[in-house]
Amino acid sequence: EARALLGRLEYQRGNIDAALHVFEGIDVAAVMPKIKLSIARKFERRKRRSHNDIAPPMTMHAVSLLLEAIFLKAKALQDLGRFK
Repeated sequence: EARALLGRLEYQRGNIDAALHVFEGIDVAAVMPKIKLSIARKFERRKRRSHNDIAPPMTMHAVSLLLEAIFLKAKALQDLGRFK
């Protein structure tokens, strides 16, 4: 989460290289299963209306921050001409 926030801040300031450097530290492959599980559990819980379930591995806030970081990393790569 901290890297996602810092990367967003650097990107907003126009420090594309610094933002990309921060985003490179996020292991997307390791985080993606947790994101999927968190989203799935969120919607399961909504269907059943029960709050006695096991908590998801990540909060929805953390999930949205990480998805935004993935998007901004792609934008940074595009801005630097490394991604089309």
